Amino acid sequence: MDHAISVYTLGSFELAIHGKPIQRWKAGKARDLFQFLLLRQGQVVSRETLHESLWPGSCWSANSSSLKVAVHTLRRVLANCQAPSSEETSSPSLRLVTRQTGYTLQARGVWVDSEVFDDLVDQGHRAESAGAHREASQHYRAAAELYGGDFLAGSPMEWANVHREWLRSRFLYVLQRLAETSLVEDDPLSVMRYCRRILEIEPYREESYRMLMYTHAQLGQLNQVRRWYDICTTRLREDLQAAPEPATRLTYSRAMHGQLNAHSWDSINYPTHTAAH
Repeated sequence: MDHAISVYTLGSFELAIHGKPIQRWKAGKARDLFQFLLLRQGQVVSRETLHESLWPGSCWSANSSSLKVAVHTLRRVLANCQAPSSEETSSPSLRLVTRQTGYTLQARGVWVDSEVFDDLVDQGHRAESAGAHREASQHYRAAAELYGGDFLAGSPMEWANVHREWLRSRFLYVLQRLAETSLVEDDPLSVMRYCRRILEIEPYREESYRMLMYTHAQLGQLNQVRRWYDICTTRLREDLQAAPEPATRLTYSRAMHGQLNAHSWDSINYPTHTAAH
């Protein structure tokens, strides 16, 4: 879909007008300033806060020229960020506005991938809470497809790292729900795909290893069961000096002895819940 103004933050950063990337980021701090204000659209951010966030550890002075240079450069970049019909008040636009106490980024009709991702996760959760599981899965799948990588991957800024972890935790939740749905729907390839993506982000999540062992056991692939168990135990032992959870050992033991069936997953992972029923 062609958006008048698009901002990509999940993975590689890009600001584009009708799909054509803006290349004029000669000053890195202008880009950092835009990214910081993008998370605070419409809010007035003080000059001192901006300086502390973009130049951590350095002393701030009202006479400092560093922020002024970044603001000037960003304004030149944003001068190109207007839709062709920019004279219309409803047309998409990006503007950096000076206030008495600081600056604010005014974004109108701008498509931002991380915002859309966040909204899709919220929609999925609301549908799930209402019992509309098929609709929830559709939103979750759309969110998973949109997540092209960590938020502003490679940015060392602490503020970026905080938001990066927030979005990553939501992505892991989405993947977990999709993996569980695929398990219920007897779709082993999807289970493997979602578990693989989980383990790429969180290599110590034992529930994903259990899900993989369970899935391969159902397919009669005991060698794969053994390999996933070995990978799990090795990572835990060498990286965390920890042993696998009882549920992980039980899944492996039952799989290798042919004791897993369609009801085994709940009994292993939710023993209290199962017993109550």
